Amino acid sequence: MLISYSSTVLGDRNKIFHSNEDIETYFPVLKVIFQDLDDNAPLIIESKQQGRVATSNKMVADSAKGLSVNLNVSGYSIHENRPGQNYDQSYRTVGSIYVKKPIYHWGGLEAKSRIAELSAEYSVKQTIAIKSKLILQVKSEFMKLVLLNFQLRLAKDALSISEQNEEDLIKRKELGFATELMVSQATIEKLEQSIKIAEYNRLLITQKAYFKHDTGYYNEIVIDIPEKFESFYNKHEFGKRIPQLVGSISSENLEELKSQISVEKENVKIADSNLKPKVNLVGGFYQDQIDLPNKADSVRRNNLLIGIEANWALWDSSYTKGTKSLALAKKRQFEIQLESNTKKLRLEMNSLHAQMINLAKQIDIARQLVSTANNRFEKSQLEFDINQITYKSYFSSKLDLSKARLSLIQTVFTYFQVKEKYEFHLQYPK
Repeated sequence: MLISYSSTVLGDRNKIFHSNEDIETYFPVLKVIFQDLDDNAPLIIESKQQGRVATSNKMVADSAKGLSVNLNVSGYSIHENRPGQNYDQSYRTVGSIYVKKPIYHWGGLEAKSRIAELSAEYSVKQTIAIKSKLILQVKSEFMKLVLLNFQLRLAKDALSISEQNEEDLIKRKELGFATELMVSQATIEKLEQSIKIAEYNRLLITQKAYFKHDTGYYNEIVIDIPEKFESFYNKHEFGKRIPQLVGSISSENLEELKSQISVEKENVKIADSNLKPKVNLVGGFYQDQIDLPNKADSVRRNNLLIGIEANWALWDSSYTKGTKSLALAKKRQFEIQLESNTKKLRLEMNSLHAQMINLAKQIDIARQLVSTANNRFEKSQLEFDINQITYKSYFSSKLDLSKARLSLIQTVFTYFQVKEKYEFHLQYPK
């Protein structure tokens, strides 16, 4: 797979983009979670078990090409009433063993084994892909938690201002400088902020529970934004090191279709072998009992059999023709789907690339908005302290600053999510 990019050489799966654009760089707990996903995440545990099933199916399919041995031991009580002789009863045990080994089946057995092998190979790839997708999902869920926590903090700051304003208006009302209506309005704003905080807390509890279930990590996680991350998203040049797509890409859907096409090719071979003679090597040892010539007695005889067996199904109506036609039709269907989905994925990748460039521009604009809103808030704070503006104007400037900061972080996280998805398809295991 060929990928062009500005300044780094493609190395491991996490170094296509600059390492500064990895969310786990700023939240180390994610690295700990990722290390334990294989053992803790239910989705990966289930996928690994599916892999064991596929490996077992491969073993079953391979056994059809191997040696089979059957042993039979029997015990009998024989009652004979021969004409002109006395009634006789005897006891006898006999044994037999048969061995069979396929020699030539026109590739049919090999095709069945290859189908099972393809399933096992795809299962391994799928487990790797599921882990990669889960890491992407975990990062996305973690960023939602961080964002929710940040919104909660902003709401608490707004609540603190609302409480201060309510207290101030109550004092001013007692001095005759405010009305009951103004106090009631301040109380309503305080209660609205309290409702928002309660809702954010509810969402945090719910999403943390899902996060713990998906990752299997039940320790407490720190979701406060560190200063290092704030410094990063305020200064980093986003969109400068986006790899250009010049080679192959893939996805879970495309790899599944490729596997299905290979399976149908093998099904064609199986259908072709149905009406052809099958040759097996056979051998056996068995015992029987025969009468002695001119005597009433019998003797037990040991027999050894070694030879070649040929089985030829001459006619099966339209079964073989139908199975081959079905395999060819399904193969062509999967090929058409593969071609169509490959084009769609390439369009999606181009769209993701364009989104990252656009989001980088949005981040620059959001930074300017934060800077402007911060300057306004600082001036409003000074003017509010000397009673040159009303609380409503001061609170409005604080709210605008909070919205601007929230918008910036949301845009940065959206960039991360788009970047992770883009990177995932570039590095999908083939």
